[in-house]
Amino acid sequence: MMTVLTHLLARQRWLAEWLQPLLTLPVASRKMALALFLWGLGEGLWLYIRPLYVTFLGGNPVQVGQVLAMAGLAPVLLMLPAGRLIDRTGPRWLMLLTWWLGTAAAVVLALAPGWQWLLPGFFLYAMSASSLPAINAYIARDAQLSDLPGRNVQTAISTVYAAYFAGTIFSPMIGGWLGQTFDLRTVFWVSAIWFFFSTLTVMRTPELPWDHVHDSTHAGQVSGSAWWRMSAAQVRIYAVLLVLFLAMSLGYLLTPSYLEQVRGLPVGLIGSLGAATATGGVVWAFVLGRRHSRQALAVGAGLMAVAFTVLLFAPGGVWQLPAMIGAYFLMGIYLTARALSLGVVSEHTPPHQRGTAFGLVEMVFGVGAFVGPWAAGHLYAVRPWLPFALALAVLVPMIGVIWMALRPAGQPVSPETGQ
Repeated sequence: MMTVLTHLLARQRWLAEWLQPLLTLPVASRKMALALFLWGLGEGLWLYIRPLYVTFLGGNPVQVGQVLAMAGLAPVLLMLPAGRLIDRTGPRWLMLLTWWLGTAAAVVLALAPGWQWLLPGFFLYAMSASSLPAINAYIARDAQLSDLPGRNVQTAISTVYAAYFAGTIFSPMIGGWLGQTFDLRTVFWVSAIWFFFSTLTVMRTPELPWDHVHDSTHAGQVSGSAWWRMSAAQVRIYAVLLVLFLAMSLGYLLTPSYLEQVRGLPVGLIGSLGAATATGGVVWAFVLGRRHSRQALAVGAGLMAVAFTVLLFAPGGVWQLPAMIGAYFLMGIYLTARALSLGVVSEHTPPHQRGTAFGLVEMVFGVGAFVGPWAAGHLYAVRPWLPFALALAVLVPMIGVIWMALRPAGQPVSPETGQ
């Protein structure tokens, strides 16, 4: 089937070029892509209307920020230990555990009688995100076993996550419709059903041979002084990623509240706008996933800055909806930024240490996802435009910072590529 599809696409060069990374994925990675697609169908139902669910259950803007911040706390606590465990035991067991955990968390969120119950509910759901370093390590290992060299690991990871983004293209519209037709609680019940099917798919992924870290030499390279000597050159990478993720989270996560309370858009329409973000996630994953990761992240910071500018300054009336669709499309880079950042890290990390390194990336993202909403909630309570303005003030100079700080040490600038 894949051979026939490849033959048919050969006559459509532009489409074949876009889909080639997906068609050439190893079998295990294709199964993971299907599982993430199904998960995206479930998560996309409520991903863009989370703040509205908090309000639906009685929360105010500050409490919205607290609930969203709680969702970022679990990665801060769990990602690095999860990465360390992956290096020692392999990733698949953690994937299975966290998939079931995420499914159970959706049920807890659906049952929540008040906004306070969303604090443990979203924390439990965020605990399932400790699967991310496992997923990344699993895909990277699959790529390594399939002889995909170097930067193709970034392409493989970006391509698999593009399947997740594809799952979130239409589900936000369905989630918005469910929320308006029934109530927002129904959205989480339907989400749990999709999560269950995704979990069944993950259970069918094969166990991959794993280079476990057993001896003291490897253990010293992963932790202690050897790890820090290896990662001293990476300190600037993680620092840049922290500021980037923090600035993106500062404006992105309260956008639904801003559209409802300031621009007056209905819940159903806001949910539908999430389809534009998901589409953007797919597009940016394919377009930027094949670029050098430093270049891709710099472009990503610029895209997010343009999106926030549109949100703040777009005119009302007949132009408002097209402008918001465009802004949400650009914000799809928020979904892709983590996968792109893994390309930078993988270039500086030996294969047997990638679990820990990817866990550290996810922990850095979690810090941004924890601090960003908490700060945004308080800023929003003062003036709704403040979170977006502060994010802009950080993102614009970050374009240059990313370009300069993420260049590998000692790498000359190429006169042909400018890298």
